[in-house]
Amino acid sequence: MTPDDDALRLNRFLARAGFGSRRSVETLIADGRVRIDGEVAASPGCRVAPGSRVTVDGKDASWPTAWRVLAHHKTLGVVTSLRQQGQAPCLAGVAAAAGFGPGLVPVGRLDADTTGLLIWTDDGDLAQALLRPRRQVWKRYEVRLAAALPPSARPRLTDGGIMLDGHPCLPARLLPPGRDPRRWILEIQEGRNRQVRRMFGAVGATVLGLHRTAIGPVTLGDLAPGKFRELTAGEIAALRAAADGGP
Repeated sequence: MTPDDDALRLNRFLARAGFGSRRSVETLIADGRVRIDGEVAASPGCRVAPGSRVTVDGKDASWPTAWRVLAHHKTLGVVTSLRQQGQAPCLAGVAAAAGFGPGLVPVGRLDADTTGLLIWTDDGDLAQALLRPRRQVWKRYEVRLAAALPPSARPRLTDGGIMLDGHPCLPARLLPPGRDPRRWILEIQEGRNRQVRRMFGAVGATVLGLHRTAIGPVTLGDLAPGKFRELTAGEIAALRAAADGGP
């Protein structure tokens, strides 16, 4: 997929250029950090015509000639943010070490104490689609508990009855454990703050370890901790289909 040449609203242009969600780029615009052909952008609704020069903090914002989508194995203790927060390592250092420009950003979040698969892309539309719960992109987690999960707790994790922040969770999938009754696989369609840990906490279980192994059709596989890999054309097509509500 390559970008089209039609004029777009500024907020959508910046999102597609990889500067964040439409809501977050509207903050950039409101703060006067965005210019179109040298003039401070007046509103998110400004139209960006083909050939216009758009800058954010003086740096050119443009669509790539072809979108990139990568899998990353996030390591323990890394904060999923491109801005430094205290002394903890964050993804800004990861991006710098990998030589990424400002347009390539992580999709969604993983807690600092959660490891595993994180998607990076410079395609803002794909990133936004993956973050919408109604698109039902399943995310798979390996969960290690402090104790065996009681049978009575299992239906509550899957039937959508757990309330978080005043709203019920969407139905989830819980795969049976292997030999260790403290280890489970949970699949969810959402990405609320610390959702998996809070769901297990709601049924009286304590999560000791959490590791994401899949987002839709994309799996972590044997990707080493801290490393990246470019997704294949087939993986990207399957991920787009999942984000569009396909199989």
